[in-house]
Amino acid sequence: MAISGVHLTRIGKGNFLLEPRRSMNIQEQNMLMREIVAAVQQEQGERLYYDLDSLPIIDQVYYDWLDKLARTCLAMNIKMICINMQPTAAFTLSKFLTGKPVFETALAVPD
Repeated sequence: MAISGVHLTRIGKGNFLLEPRRSMNIQEQNMLMREIVAAVQQEQGERLYYDLDSLPIIDQVYYDWLDKLARTCLAMNIKMICINMQPTAAFTLSKFLTGKPVFETALAVPD
């Protein structure tokens, strides 16, 4: 599905894979959220797997983006699961947590 800065792929019934590209601009996060959630909803998606494989660290700005996207998904009855998180990214992300994150994490998309 054509959304600027990300690659969104349907990977099974109700499952979608979101892969951010280097060109993704989270300064335009409201537009990105609308487009991502609308595309998943249109196909009656239930889960959004967000691939973090290309991110060696997660800073406060990126964590805020993940949190906002996960909250928006939750409001629309879509579960967001971050996958392929590198240990360095998990470590840096942990610095921003004040409680359990809204999104889930997994090693990969389950078989």
